[in-house]
Amino acid sequence: MEDLLAWHYDKKGIFSVKSAYHVLDDGRTRDRCRQRGEGSGSTTSPKAPEFSWKRIWQLRCPPKIRHFLWRFTHNSLPLRMNIARRGMEIDTRCPVCWRLGEDGGHCFLRCKYVKECWRAMNLEGIRIRLSTLLGAEQVSDCILSLKEEEKMATIGLLWSWWNARNKANAGEQRRSTDEVTFSARMAMISTANDKGPRPVSGGRACSWDAPPEGIWKINIDGGFCEENKRGAWGFVVRDSEGKAAMAGAGCMEVVADALCAEAHACVEALKAVAKVGMQSILLETDSQLLVKALKSKEHDQALGGVLFREAKFLIATLFNSVSVKFATRSCNYAAHELAKLGRYRDPEHPAVWMDPLPDFVNLALACDLAEPGVNI
Repeated sequence: MEDLLAWHYDKKGIFSVKSAYHVLDDGRTRDRCRQRGEGSGSTTSPKAPEFSWKRIWQLRCPPKIRHFLWRFTHNSLPLRMNIARRGMEIDTRCPVCWRLGEDGGHCFLRCKYVKECWRAMNLEGIRIRLSTLLGAEQVSDCILSLKEEEKMATIGLLWSWWNARNKANAGEQRRSTDEVTFSARMAMISTANDKGPRPVSGGRACSWDAPPEGIWKINIDGGFCEENKRGAWGFVVRDSEGKAAMAGAGCMEVVADALCAEAHACVEALKAVAKVGMQSILLETDSQLLVKALKSKEHDQALGGVLFREAKFLIATLFNSVSVKFATRSCNYAAHELAKLGRYRDPEHPAVWMDPLPDFVNLALACDLAEPGVNI
């Protein structure tokens, strides 16, 4: 594509004296704050808070998970090494990998299969940090001191892995990494921040509408975390009867803003469906700005301008007919859930599933097709 000049301190990438003044004024403000902060630092570091059991019981998650974490912290879970220590003769090897003795450190942090789950949820750094600690209480203290999102994701993974380990211990087939990580996120869905299975817009909920016959409908969604600039994307492709043929989810290490995350989702979906030969598509997104950016050149100089131009190039060259449509969040539920799932994937290993789709994807799809207000 041709290069172009863009002013990235404006949402549309267009230079104005007003925006330049704001950039200059913000720089002066930062300089003044930096000068006031020189020499005022404290010579003593804050004392780390002592472990408190109340921190477990005050967690905003289902009671069964709080109880699990309490037993985890007490090291009282029925791990094979714990059972052997109480005098029972038992094979102490890990029931998942069958390699080493199963204590808490091996089960939750060092088993080769649990390592895959930590990496899939982008929590490998936390796993390494926890592996250096001594004792379950220190591990729990470290987990409870994490940032809220990382803390809940870590607790959800521990809970989900414990359930998967118990299935393997009972002789069932080992759960896949995707199943464990999806279950980890779903385990935390009952928190106070997520009180219902379907977002509601304007006091009313709506369900997904099927496209005309012969048209493939692609629902896309992107996620963005302002704090660490990470992004995620998800998409699902369905026919005129509502049957899903393809779905995908992935993570982005660095993304500029929420609109860029939506654009990434669009590009990934277009590439995936073009690869399997779908020619007539209806693209549906819950971002009105993305719809405007794909239908005009108005945002070509914005931060996501290159992505918008790439998406428009793909639309113009790879498909016979394409329409772009806005949908409310409640009508875009499945793609929204897949974008959430994408947050926990390795950025280098996005997932694209073909029919038949995994059970956890079908669950999100079922919610899309349910009657408004019905919980599944």
